[in-house]
Amino acid sequence: MKRIIRLLLIATILSAPCSLWSQSRTPITGKEPAWVTLTTVDYSNTSLDKDAEDGYIDVGFEKQVSLAEQSVYEKRTNRIISTAGVQNASEVSVSFDPSYQQLIFHTIRIIRDGKSINRLQLSKIKIIQQEKELSNYIYNGSLDAVLFLDDVRKGDIIEYSYTTKGFNPIFKGRYADEYSTGTGTPLYHLYYKLLVPAGRKINVKNCNETINPVITTVNGQQVYEWKKGNIAATHTQDFMPSWYEPYPSVTVSEFNNWKEVNDWAMELFPLNKPLSPAIQKKVAEIQETATTDEKRVLAALRFVQDDIRYMGIEMGEHSHKPADPSKVFAQRFGDCKEKSYLLCCMLNAMHITAEPVLINTDDKHSLNNWLPAPTSFDHATVRVTLGKETYFLDPTIASQRGSLKDIFYPDYQVGLVISPATTALTPIPFHNNSTHDVKEVFSVKQMQGSGTLVVTTTLTGSYADDTRDDFHSNSIGEMMDQYRKFYAEWYDQIKADSLTYTDNDSTGVFTTKEYYTLPDFWTIEKGNVKKFSFEPFLIGNTLRRPKEHNRSMPFRLIYPARYKEQVVVYLPENWDVKSGEMHLHNSNYTYNSKFYNVGNTVFMDADYENTKDHVTPTEAPAYFADLKTFDDKENFELTYGLDDVVHKDNTHDASTNNMILTIVIMVVLVGGLIWWSQRR
Repeated sequence: MKRIIRLLLIATILSAPCSLWSQSRTPITGKEPAWVTLTTVDYSNTSLDKDAEDGYIDVGFEKQVSLAEQSVYEKRTNRIISTAGVQNASEVSVSFDPSYQQLIFHTIRIIRDGKSINRLQLSKIKIIQQEKELSNYIYNGSLDAVLFLDDVRKGDIIEYSYTTKGFNPIFKGRYADEYSTGTGTPLYHLYYKLLVPAGRKINVKNCNETINPVITTVNGQQVYEWKKGNIAATHTQDFMPSWYEPYPSVTVSEFNNWKEVNDWAMELFPLNKPLSPAIQKKVAEIQETATTDEKRVLAALRFVQDDIRYMGIEMGEHSHKPADPSKVFAQRFGDCKEKSYLLCCMLNAMHITAEPVLINTDDKHSLNNWLPAPTSFDHATVRVTLGKETYFLDPTIASQRGSLKDIFYPDYQVGLVISPATTALTPIPFHNNSTHDVKEVFSVKQMQGSGTLVVTTTLTGSYADDTRDDFHSNSIGEMMDQYRKFYAEWYDQIKADSLTYTDNDSTGVFTTKEYYTLPDFWTIEKGNVKKFSFEPFLIGNTLRRPKEHNRSMPFRLIYPARYKEQVVVYLPENWDVKSGEMHLHNSNYTYNSKFYNVGNTVFMDADYENTKDHVTPTEAPAYFADLKTFDDKENFELTYGLDDVVHKDNTHDASTNNMILTIVIMVVLVGGLIWWSQRR
């Protein structure tokens, strides 16, 4: 019900400016603009059809841009090659932002047996507001013009063209874009065209691409053209890092350096923004109750993180321009740039230096190789300077606790600090203060029946942040079930008894304690042999296992990863095992483990830490060899029976010979007594 009410409220907010958009919300029809180059495509070419997916193939894609007209023309052509393609490619869908764009359709047609069938009917085009980022609490007001085509058949060619007129005013007429020249699917015909008026300069840079533009001058404008044909699909491998780009592309930008991007952003984030009386009152309250600047930073950060919920209404220029901090404070919600800007304004009002930082959460350090452009970023955070110390903070991470040095900041690697002194991207050193320590204690009191498991987990940094947020967002019952399912992968009959947690505000340490019952502790096998197995559960679950071992592309590791795990098994009698150790070390990670016992208690201690976020293709063979060693050796089995070996693991052999020797002596003594009695 709460979600329905929230969506109705959002719908009301989004519908409020509809009267301002009424003309541009409805597409119109018209001829292709005079500046567009009309091209022809060879529809008879079928050489790439064998690599098509979903029953259709992309025959042609064209994109032509006029900076003077602030217009983008696109033409798309698909061929249906199977009945699956009829299902998957029988609609036309075009996205546009009605706050600054007008959508103009030129053609929608089906080519069948060499004949053109017109399907452009405005009355059949539906306007849908899908809000594709709704699950991320982002509402941008974009619309989709959708036409469901009638009578589509195998062998049909579907062709449509349109122009979107109008650029986002937030960029003040300056242009930047990326032209993809290869994807995971094949393409027969690709054409890009960019018209640049006299007096304007465009920068061009290739990524994994060798083609260069043909540059001519027409009617005083520079014309850039890129043509490419018979483009094979680029096949990727699993688990690629987010910053790794396997596809070729061409980037263009009117921005000459990062200083120009910074100067553009400075106007969006003015440093001396007037604050409402409500914000001033909150600032005064923090200054009065927090006795040091560090405590004031923490108080302001926690207020913005926890009391200003995350939600963004990013229509038109608000895709990049934050709302007024006073408005964000009053409405108690904002997106990343608005939460970050509010925090900066509050801290600056306390005479603490704080600046917004623009971030690319996926591409990270790859930005160093990009052309400067304001479209390079998808996130905003904050840099705070206290004396000689610099701290990077992310106001969108909820419920962070601990001192300022304990506050976790993700591995964003580089960012653009918005300040008068900025001329380049700023490297952001990764301060990894996150630890995940777990102790799993199994107890069994007899050689039959049930046992127990008690799991104590101590978390700091990002692990504590994530878990704290999980507990704030879910019930204890939901968390118990989630945790139980983890151990049920090994013990399918395990039952969750209870779950408790403690949260230390001053240190940021979050501790959980899980209690389980194992109804059948021992697995009974042939000959009444009893077995119990265990392994480094958490660490083993953390290791990446890509399916493709012959790597030509890097694969990502879970990062940061810093785990310590101890498994303890309390047994009903003394258990003699052969101690052993394992050490795996290279430039990507370290793993150490030790296996031993003391009396009736068996121990396995392990630690694992990543030192990088990926494995390169040349490093992959060593990684997979280590992974095989781990999987083969790091699972342990306690065996109890009348055979010679009563404990076995895949690394070491051990026995309870003392116990068996006692049994044998007793049997011999009893047998001797019986024989002696019969002789008497």
